[in-house]
Amino acid sequence: MFEPVRGGTRGGQAEFKWSDVSADKDRENYLGHSINAPTGRWQKNKDVHWYNRDQKDTDEERREELRKVKEVEAEALAAVLYVVVTTLHWSIY
Repeated sequence: MFEPVRGGTRGGQAEFKWSDVSADKDRENYLGHSINAPTGRWQKNKDVHWYNRDQKDTDEERREELRKVKEVEAEALAAVLYVVVTTLHWSIY
């Protein structure tokens, strides 16, 4: 009734490689295929992760941005629920 656990991983997750995705004929079906499995001449020797590099935001800037987003969301929710809001700040910037 009880058997020992088999070794390895389910579904072959241990053998997964993004290089195989870039060579696969159905690579467009993989989520994020264009970033993690670059194909084509324009992507050769390019930094496709440029948007995620050199982020120098301080904790204070992140907190301020999060506060602004929450404030705008609260005002939008109040408008939908017909709650009177004393101050309206619809600009995000």
